[in-house]
Amino acid sequence: MAKQRHLPRAPITEALIDLQVLPRDGLTFSGLQESLSALDFGYYVKNPISEGKFGFMLPADGKEPQTTAESAQIGLRLHSRDEKYVAQCRLSGFTLSRLPPYEAWPNLIQEAKRVWKVYTERLVPKQINRVATRFINNLQLPMAHGESYQKYLHKFVDVPDEAPQAVGSFFQRLQLIDVDTDARVILTLALDNTQSEGRVPVILDIDAFRSLEPPNQDIWGNLDKLRELKNRCFFGTITEATAGLYE
Repeated sequence: MAKQRHLPRAPITEALIDLQVLPRDGLTFSGLQESLSALDFGYYVKNPISEGKFGFMLPADGKEPQTTAESAQIGLRLHSRDEKYVAQCRLSGFTLSRLPPYEAWPNLIQEAKRVWKVYTERLVPKQINRVATRFINNLQLPMAHGESYQKYLHKFVDVPDEAPQAVGSFFQRLQLIDVDTDARVILTLALDNTQSEGRVPVILDIDAFRSLEPPNQDIWGNLDKLRELKNRCFFGTITEATAGLYE
């Protein structure tokens, strides 16, 4: 594992904050659209967010199975005018994503608070049920063909000695529980097939979240704790050799 510290050239391709809410009674997509589309807060509407539902039924009389499909608009996708942030304002919640280049956690929190204030003032959710932060990293590892990943990934499942050593793909996913806070982490490692010259792209995706019971607890304090948990998972997954690539 690597020592926790600030990495000036962190390999973050997307960082996001997500808040799930219980909407106010009677709120519809039309109401959400009307509330947000005409506002000028530094974002413009890119497109609606749709949700699809599919059904499958086997009739008791032995006839052909019946399928149903329907789609509903559940929110709006908005982009900041400088194209650095993407906001998803849904009936069931709010997500703010920072696109590359990532700057720093305080910047992301500051912008999330600003846009969240617009969301809550216009849509007036009844309660906040869940908070999450997710960081997607693309580790560009300078590996030779057939070299072991153990040099760069701590405790990664290695290839058996007698098996071919060149790895074409892998996918490793862990669901973890922090027993002290009841926060959860989904930690995913996957080999990206779009390899560049001399570099092996490994996606390290860390999704840390916590249900709020009771709801409406200190969301920003909880997000700070989730960010600390995310950092523990990130530096616990990589080695010093990997951390050194981004200093």
